[in-house]
Amino acid sequence: MEWSSAAKYNSFNGFKGLTYYENYKAILRWMDGDSYLPPPVEVNLDPIAECNLACYFCVGQRYLRDNRVEVGPMRKLPTDYMLRLVDYLAEWGVRGLCISGGGEPSLHEGIPAVINQAAHRGMDVALVSNVVAVSPELAEAIMHCRWLAMSVDAADAETYQTVKGRDSFASVVSNISRLVALREQTRSKVDLAFKMLILSENTHGIFQACRLARDLGVQDFHVRPADLERPDVKNHGKRLDDLSRVREQLEMCHELETDSFHVYTVTHKFDGAFRNQQNFSRCLMTPLLLPILTDGNVYMCVDKKMQDAYRLASCFPDPEAIGGWWGSNGHRDAVKTILPAVHCAENRCTGQCYNEQMEQVVLQDRMCLSFP
Repeated sequence: MEWSSAAKYNSFNGFKGLTYYENYKAILRWMDGDSYLPPPVEVNLDPIAECNLACYFCVGQRYLRDNRVEVGPMRKLPTDYMLRLVDYLAEWGVRGLCISGGGEPSLHEGIPAVINQAAHRGMDVALVSNVVAVSPELAEAIMHCRWLAMSVDAADAETYQTVKGRDSFASVVSNISRLVALREQTRSKVDLAFKMLILSENTHGIFQACRLARDLGVQDFHVRPADLERPDVKNHGKRLDDLSRVREQLEMCHELETDSFHVYTVTHKFDGAFRNQQNFSRCLMTPLLLPILTDGNVYMCVDKKMQDAYRLASCFPDPEAIGGWWGSNGHRDAVKTILPAVHCAENRCTGQCYNEQMEQVVLQDRMCLSFP
């Protein structure tokens, strides 16, 4: 069980992709030569290529620490540029802005203003953070977000230091408590999600972490296997030790659920051994999600950040430059070059369910859409 029947309509359920059905059809028409490509549903923005932790399993460690030259000279997007970018995205019709990393976004002093501006322009905003350092300004801005993903990955200080590389557990717990209190005080609707990636070093504490999340007063506990198969992650290929014990703890976590505390033990993108799997033959979903990185470039895939082969174009210093190449023949040709079995075999695909739905539901009509 990945979620309870009462919480099956959730953000982690891959079937939410079916709500993008009209986008799916438009993308497939465009792939067949139509000139119109709708704007992406979401833009994923990486504002800064720096981090205050040293998680060995982080998919950004390759260019954050090991090979910093990949990022180039611009490791931080100017605040005034991001505000102009938000205005352009809102006018273009992008619905969601996820501020993430590529780095730890809370290290950028302009993020509160960016969150507030996006919310003011009617966009849904989300933030992915390790919440090691949360300024009062950022805490207030978070109250305008749709959700906050808090990457904690541990249930105690010792495990935290082992997997995150820093002794910051106490600060993280304190900041989560502060955000919970502020949410109640302001009557904000932001979903605070305690997130945990399953690693060999923390498997013993999955249930303990879930209990901590509940006791802290957050709304969601989200746990899934870490992506350790990609070669640019340290210790790649490292296996989890006792899968039966992991599954047992995942089931125990669901026993802690209440009407106000939801548990999501997400494993549907993995096989029985928690290894990556692909159930599609073509990569078609990239126009749903547009990553913009600190180097001022736009990439095709959120799983291929800072990889030249997946760079689409630059949108710095002028955000409107996106309109010059979005939906162009060059853009279409770039999408067609992606061969999942060749290029994506070693990494988890964020859009796996969406690619599968485009093939199975739109192209093959496996759900008989003409009948309710």
